[in-house]
Amino acid sequence: MGVYNHIWSKRTIYGETAMPRQPGPPDAACESLVRGSLLTPTVRRDVADLNRQFLELGLSPDLAGDARFAWSEPVRRGLLETDEATRGRMAACPFTIFELLLPPDRPGSVAEPRRVEDGGWPVAAGVTASRWLSFVHLALFLAWRLADSAPMATRIALGLPPSVELRLNEMCPSELVHLATWPGLIRPRWPAHQRFWATLAGAGRRNTSVALQWAHCVGICLLGADRERPASTAGEPGARRRPRP
Repeated sequence: MGVYNHIWSKRTIYGETAMPRQPGPPDAACESLVRGSLLTPTVRRDVADLNRQFLELGLSPDLAGDARFAWSEPVRRGLLETDEATRGRMAACPFTIFELLLPPDRPGSVAEPRRVEDGGWPVAAGVTASRWLSFVHLALFLAWRLADSAPMATRIALGLPPSVELRLNEMCPSELVHLATWPGLIRPRWPAHQRFWATLAGAGRRNTSVALQWAHCVGICLLGADRERPASTAGEPGARRRPRP
């Protein structure tokens, strides 16, 4: 717990201006956190797999302009300039590059889920829609499993506050299936934070442990900024965001 609190207190980052200009050695506390027992190799593997799927889906032509992948234009352009191998290394973060945002009510108490068209989503081809639904189910299952067995890992890997962990822990499988149909469930993390994404992409291209660890430490610090300032989006000073439940 001490290491976790150390990270939040040592590097509170509220936007691009707080990020260092020149990468240095990764923070020792951050490195021990993501490499230690808090995030097991299995959790790291599952998070990396979900990140890879999210990037593949978000950059596919079928979902261009989709609100679920609403990166800013500079961020999207930078992602499109990366190759598959670089994106694979970018995906291997100790945290998800997407957010889970639960509705304000329990899934069983809200109205029946709307159709994709009603939610404002573009109608993707059948294969893409199937891949998206599979991704959502896997993301929810990971969050549900971690909320039950490793809540501290949930806060790092998924950036979820304790209140959301508790809600997930209280859900049964049928509620998760219903929740997967909610249109606002998933969105990109830090969609306009161009410098973070450039740092992560640069680390993926260089493919060195120091560069990748530095990018991961920056992301974990941004998670801390998200938790301390829930009323706005990290990397978008002054922007409004929907409060977390």
